[in-house]
Amino acid sequence: MQTQIVTQPSSNISRRHYLDWLRVLAFAGVFFYHSARFFNSSDWHIKNAETSVVVEIIISIFNLWGMQLLFVICGASIFFALRPGGAVRFLRDRVMRLLVPLALGILVLAPPQVYLERLTHGDFQGTFFQFLPRFFDGDFAWTGVHLWFLEYLFLFTLVLLPLFVWFKRPTGMRAIGWLSRFSVRPGAMFLWVLPFALLLIVVDPFGLMKPAPAEAILRLVVYPLFVVCGFLIIADDGIQQAIIRQRRAALILALVSSATMPVIAVGLEEWGWGLDLLSFAMVMIAASLLSWSYILAILGYGMRYLNANRPLLTYANEAVLPFYILHQPVILLIGYFVIPLALPIAAKYLIIAPLAFGIVLGIYEYGIRRWNLVRQVFGMKTLAQPKKYPRISRIAAN
Repeated sequence: MQTQIVTQPSSNISRRHYLDWLRVLAFAGVFFYHSARFFNSSDWHIKNAETSVVVEIIISIFNLWGMQLLFVICGASIFFALRPGGAVRFLRDRVMRLLVPLALGILVLAPPQVYLERLTHGDFQGTFFQFLPRFFDGDFAWTGVHLWFLEYLFLFTLVLLPLFVWFKRPTGMRAIGWLSRFSVRPGAMFLWVLPFALLLIVVDPFGLMKPAPAEAILRLVVYPLFVVCGFLIIADDGIQQAIIRQRRAALILALVSSATMPVIAVGLEEWGWGLDLLSFAMVMIAASLLSWSYILAILGYGMRYLNANRPLLTYANEAVLPFYILHQPVILLIGYFVIPLALPIAAKYLIIAPLAFGIVLGIYEYGIRRWNLVRQVFGMKTLAQPKKYPRISRIAAN
């Protein structure tokens, strides 16, 4: 017996715990992703002399959906944060939550990261304090290095806010209702991929038909669509039910596509396959479908199995933003001393990742979580009154 799909707006504004779980898991994925960037083939701030094919495959798969999923989750969060008539308050909250931590990253956390990169790449010799004038004079990292996500999210929110306000109005909700009635049809959720494919055809991120655009341009063009999709998905119960119902098909399609895309890549790069406009468009559609299928599968299984609150979730969800802000500088600092050691890749990773995780968690627990002024700098809400904090071990046990 098929599950009946009910198309109606998400009138219940209660917290969706699966969004919190997916946010925590996605940012945890970013942490382990960056801990592995020492060992894949593409350039990074610090690189290991030896690379790993396994790490390369894992990183390539994460690149297909990791940041895209985060932008989808952020779009869903905007739906709950944007209340009728509260656009000004919403923007003020976004400034405190995104721009204040970004300023911290640019002024405090970016300089040591850029310094370590210049040092290990042979572009600078000298102490960190000798490098600082150069940073503010020419190597200034306007995106805060890894905090480009916060900068782009604020920009997308600012530009898309009129659209989100309209979606909240009766005419906008009717448009979402039409989209929902379309999306509940079998396989229709996969057609949401067409706008992404069209954009990829236009910008050609892989450089198949022309030189590939800069990564910053690609992010500016493609990622806003994922924010809009997140908003639309959470705005209607029927769309969410359609995703749940099609989660297995999405997972199968994602896995099958993951197996076939490397063959296409090898054919283009090594076997000299030629592309006319039609075949180029088909490759872009396949790449878009691969990414979107992963997102639909993750959302579908998350909605189905992760919509339960736990003390660990409450703790982790509050810690996500500070953890994200701090994680990469700590990873790079530890990696600077570990990477030169004569150890296999697995041993280096098992030193860097757990040690960095423990240090960041300790900084958050004892240096950020308990102090209102520091909480504000890291984009967190202030505590209404002093709390008695349970031990982390007790939270994890629950």
